[in-house]
Amino acid sequence: MTNKVSVSIMIPVYNAEKYLQKCINSILSQTFTDFECVLVDDCSRDNSLMLCEEYTQRDNRIKLIRNKKNIGSSLTRKVGFENCSGEYVIYIDADDFIEIDMLDKLYSKAISGNYDMTYCDYYYHDKSNNVIYMKVPELSANFLMNIKYSILDLGDGGAIWNKLVKRTIYEKVEFPRDGYAEDQYIATQIFFYIKKTAYVNTALYHYLYNHNSWTYNSRRNWTRYVGLKNNFNKIFIFIIKNYGENPDIFEPELSRRIKYIKEMNPITPRNIIKGILRIVIPVKPWRKWLRNMYHKYIK
Repeated sequence: MTNKVSVSIMIPVYNAEKYLQKCINSILSQTFTDFECVLVDDCSRDNSLMLCEEYTQRDNRIKLIRNKKNIGSSLTRKVGFENCSGEYVIYIDADDFIEIDMLDKLYSKAISGNYDMTYCDYYYHDKSNNVIYMKVPELSANFLMNIKYSILDLGDGGAIWNKLVKRTIYEKVEFPRDGYAEDQYIATQIFFYIKKTAYVNTALYHYLYNHNSWTYNSRRNWTRYVGLKNNFNKIFIFIIKNYGENPDIFEPELSRRIKYIKEMNPITPRNIIKGILRIVIPVKPWRKWLRNMYHKYIK
């Protein structure tokens, strides 16, 4: 274990060579300097590992760990946490980057009131590279309300990459095995354990559309669906365990979320037909016709 620092930044890395340099450079450019950056390579098959090794030679605040086998993003995050020493912890995705004053603003706010967690808005870079300012839900002092509106209500308040959290909180968190929607399960636990939070009312994180990511890659539909279902099962068990056995207190958000998960199942007749049509008629000029046929006969 290295000497303790104020902030530990964890970055799970897997086949991220296209984005990794911009991500790490944005960290090394921070106005706040008392941090360590823990890169955990999950057996990348591109040049990500080589890039990570180059950065460890450039700056002694960069640490590199390589998994012996591919274990997925969630457990890779756990490996990063087990090898960090910061008073506060933040996770950043390898295909994203941050504003140069993100750590300064979040940490200064955190220590100003001994907050368990500070969080901020973010910028979304869509597939056309438009940059959109995204407001996040401001958290309540009520754990139940945070779960209803940030986790169950199809919002993005459950992301963990815009949240600086005390290490002592993360020590209580279970990292799930499945690597899709793990943020929401982790955030559910964080929301339960934190007592004081502070909102920094500005966008400091840049979330980039990446067509190869778990979120957008249609070839991983089944794995994504299983991960989503398993992680939300964990959320349901956690909230029922800690708030009694009356699920009505989570309505109507709970029912909407369950419906959404069921509709993501790629082996339903509706989704099978959609998939076949995409294969049979993949050419762009046919997409409008395909969309019309889908709405007329399938939806």
